[in-house]
Amino acid sequence: MKFKFLFSNFSKLLLDDLVYPVFLGFLVIFELFFNLLVDDSVKVKYPSMIILNFFFALILAMYFLKKDTLQNRYLKQRIDDYYLYALTQMFVLIVFNVVTALISGIFTFLFSTSPAANGTMILVLMTTSWIGTAIAFICRSQWTSRKYIAAVSLLVIVLFSLADSTNTILVYINWILPPVSTVVTTFQEHSKMVALLPLALRQFIYALILFGISLFFNKKSYAK
Repeated sequence: MKFKFLFSNFSKLLLDDLVYPVFLGFLVIFELFFNLLVDDSVKVKYPSMIILNFFFALILAMYFLKKDTLQNRYLKQRIDDYYLYALTQMFVLIVFNVVTALISGIFTFLFSTSPAANGTMILVLMTTSWIGTAIAFICRSQWTSRKYIAAVSLLVIVLFSLADSTNTILVYINWILPPVSTVVTTFQEHSKMVALLPLALRQFIYALILFGISLFFNKKSYAK
């Protein structure tokens, strides 16, 4: 019962005032406009959609967490279960990320006759969104007490997420960086969706690790 109540409450945070539908509408409009600009250049179109989904998920999660902090202080006291509360938040945003990936995937107009390629395309968009959401959760506790540190940390993580993975310096620490840029460069080199499947799985594991770390770091700030 608590889970259903929390799921409904958190969903309303994104659906009230049509915030999520409006954000999603702008995402689709941008995709359609971008499709006109790049014409049939798949090497530009799909990587751009990956990066766009990353930022969409990051901004949406930051908005959600900020609104939760402002509106749900007494709800936290009422639930009095940090792990249920935090895991439900993550689950809600993951569900919204799935919807976003499906819709943005449809409007890329990159579907082929290969079910494996189509599934990989959507999976990459999903896992990229999950990394963006997880990064927002990692920085969550800092926003309440150390806003400047949070802003700098968020900026650094995002920059490393999108930095050129083939850089001579970053190549040595590439395995610990968010693999978003690796996905982009791999697709530009091979232009095959199925080549991204191992990286989609890597992104999934990376997002799980970030979510797990955020659970540990955010526990102390639960009541704030």
